[in-house]
Amino acid sequence: MWLTQGVVDIVKNEIKVKEKLFERDGVEVFDSGYFGKILVADDVALYCEHDSMMRHEIAAHTAMCSHEEPRRVLVVDGGDGAIAAELLKHKDITIDVVERDKDIVDAAKAFGRYDKVFDDARVNLTVGDTLSFLAEAKEGTYDIVIVNRFDEIYLNDKAVMAHVNRILTEKGLVVMDASSQLFDMAGHKEVLSALCDAFKIVMPFRYTSMVRTGNEQWFALGSKFFHPTADVNLQRADLTDGFEWYNSDIHIAQFALPTATFDLLKEHIKR
Repeated sequence: MWLTQGVVDIVKNEIKVKEKLFERDGVEVFDSGYFGKILVADDVALYCEHDSMMRHEIAAHTAMCSHEEPRRVLVVDGGDGAIAAELLKHKDITIDVVERDKDIVDAAKAFGRYDKVFDDARVNLTVGDTLSFLAEAKEGTYDIVIVNRFDEIYLNDKAVMAHVNRILTEKGLVVMDASSQLFDMAGHKEVLSALCDAFKIVMPFRYTSMVRTGNEQWFALGSKFFHPTADVNLQRADLTDGFEWYNSDIHIAQFALPTATFDLLKEHIKR
């Protein structure tokens, strides 16, 4: 059995899988053998067991180590628990997770790696409308917001990014999934542009995926105050226990862009 993914009809990516462990309304979990279990939503492989640390350590710890003293974090579309699990490696932190798709929460139980995260008293899970959650959250509540899945619903309405800016503290920052530069440059630019409308510093950074088409994928960081490379907290980046992938060298290097790519994106970056 093969798991097939395509990108705008020009690339097909196939992964051999052994069996399907979960399926409900477009959310699936496969056991692939080689890649371990794979979480899929709407025909897009989000991550597998063997590349999970590449994606989730990069998202969580880049955010945490770019901020001086983060205490409260919101994870949007984090119902699988993976980002929250990484955030819990830091001390003195409270995490709110809002997930619009209950099937993602249930699929996490089949995936079997992060579902116990929500038993931790420091993590609060809300299943419901993410846009309403952002609109109703109090001003200045969070030091960091992480938007875990790329979706046009967060880009089509400028009020969404205004709410993200509003609920962040005066030195807060946001990290968003920013699709692919190789196969979705338009979507990537759209994320950066949305952040540029609301934040002083906007920079993309990469991570490696074993199961997403193109392998190289991107996040984007928007910050009100801290610069992600100039202000990186080296002690937190290198001395926090439990990292498999992330460190201070990775942190700085992942923001590097080829000259030609920077020329394409310079109107969408603030650094």
